[in-house]
Amino acid sequence: MDEGRALLSTRVANTLLGAKESWTRRMFEQAAALRKQGGGPVYDLSLGNPSLEPPPRWTQALHELLDDPTLGTHRYMTNAGFAHVREFIAEREAQRFDLPVTAAHITMTVGAAGGINVLMRAMLNPGDQVLVPIPYFIEYNHYCANAGAELVAAPSAEGFTLDVDALVERLTPRTRLLLINSPNNPSGAVYTAEKLTRLADALRDANVGRPQPIVVVEDSPYRDLTHDGRPAASMMGCYEHTIHLTSHSKDLGLAGERIGYIVISPRTAGSDLLARAFAFCNRVLGFVNAPALMQRALPLVLGRDDGKVDVEVYARRCRRMAEGLSALGFSVMPPKAGFFLFPALPEALRDEEGGDVALTDKLLAERTIVVPGVAFGVPGHLRLSMSADDEAVEGALAAFQRVCG
Repeated sequence: MDEGRALLSTRVANTLLGAKESWTRRMFEQAAALRKQGGGPVYDLSLGNPSLEPPPRWTQALHELLDDPTLGTHRYMTNAGFAHVREFIAEREAQRFDLPVTAAHITMTVGAAGGINVLMRAMLNPGDQVLVPIPYFIEYNHYCANAGAELVAAPSAEGFTLDVDALVERLTPRTRLLLINSPNNPSGAVYTAEKLTRLADALRDANVGRPQPIVVVEDSPYRDLTHDGRPAASMMGCYEHTIHLTSHSKDLGLAGERIGYIVISPRTAGSDLLARAFAFCNRVLGFVNAPALMQRALPLVLGRDDGKVDVEVYARRCRRMAEGLSALGFSVMPPKAGFFLFPALPEALRDEEGGDVALTDKLLAERTIVVPGVAFGVPGHLRLSMSADDEAVEGALAAFQRVCG
């Protein structure tokens, strides 16, 4: 395994050979290997890979666009994206956040992950710190490393709500960004407007005397998958130095198409120069621009009744698994959005050697694939993706009953 180490950068070699590679991807690949071996169904709850197909309107839009005889529709455009698409997105976001968002505040990106990397490359210097509440999407570690920055994790309050005091205690002169993910992966928690307002006030106090304000980065690809249909609260309305990112990987079932965008609050300091920097970094990081066809389809789909997936399907699967695990002694906080569950192990299982990793291995032997909580900075939990189909959910629940019953 080590024979190719000299070909790799030190950081990548240490990540791959030091078992720091993404747990989620590793378990997803375990599932693929089991399928290849045969021997029965595999119940894969590892990856947030939407089982719901894109809405019918999306397919219709693609046919319309592909049949359009207009020349040049698949060529390069400005690195920030098509002007008419950015204008469409800006109008929607202006209404959502009640802010004067214009096309100049929008950068189309290769998914939210691409957007985060663009933003970090544009804004961070080596040694800067990025503060994030626990639990968090584990790839944030690698995104920060790409920019030479340090991720600093802060504990959350009960129910994985924001602990504003814990965040403030971890601010340092090197803190440049506060990265929040709400609705949250892996917990499904949605941060309340009250907590976000408190956080905004605390950050304004912390900004006094700083040469540059702390910028809040909202990573929100699950914002349109709230189970009750109500909009998720946002820092965009209560804190001026906010940058919002989203994608349509989940709400439109387009994870493989990689389409998202950055929204700079028009109140953010230096928003004009930030927009130029994001377009520049889109190019030099090799993304160049978000996919042309995906961009052009968004105005034909978003906002229509037939242009969204049925979030109730994910909510129903979450309820089914939560009820089954609760009966086995797991502590499960019902998620308010998205399709992840993050149950705490029963005390007896937490006390076993290996805890969540050991239980992950036992479930793997039952052809059931989950991700241990240690991957998200919270040992003693499991992350389960209810984006899997109903058969996988039922098969996995039966495996839990065999292993933990």
